[in-house]
Amino acid sequence: MKKLLLLSAIALVATSASAVEVKPYVEGKLNHNWLKAEYKEEGFGNESFKDNVFGGALEVGAKIDMFRVGLEGYYNDKMKDHLLGIVPVEGETKGFFLNGYWDIPLGEPKNVKPYIGAGIGYSWLKETADLSIAGLGKESIKDKDWGWNVGLGVGYALTENIDLTLGYRYEYLGKIKDTDSKTKITNSKVSFGVRYTF
Repeated sequence: MKKLLLLSAIALVATSASAVEVKPYVEGKLNHNWLKAEYKEEGFGNESFKDNVFGGALEVGAKIDMFRVGLEGYYNDKMKDHLLGIVPVEGETKGFFLNGYWDIPLGEPKNVKPYIGAGIGYSWLKETADLSIAGLGKESIKDKDWGWNVGLGVGYALTENIDLTLGYRYEYLGKIKDTDSKTKITNSKVSFGVRYTF
């Protein structure tokens, strides 16, 4: 009896697994970013700088029923601002995210699918200050850090294989740390994408 139950359970799992269809996809995204850097230094205090820049991303992943999992690489243009209103600073951000999405079924219209998503990532960050006002040159600090994101959006099925996507995402990209300072970098992003599902 136990062997019969075990064989039935194995058969049920195998049948369920074969019924799940895995569809690979690739998606290109054009992003508009509202990047913000919050700078803290001992004996100096707090300062923040921000900029609106464009960026791009490429994601490859797999769609399983209403769920998607993808690995995304991103690159943003340099953010530029001034510390204390006089010191030119630049920030560079690039990295990757491992994202998960849930395509929420609406029923009708079938070609419109809202989604929610979240991810964890790893970023390469760089901050450069132009200290020529103090008789010095440019000083750069580089760091790598873990981050995360949460977002939502909507997809529109143009054809059976091609979806247009529009989304919003909040990202924590990590911190740039030095001996006596640290800079936290966050991002609010609107993205337009084209996804091809094989």
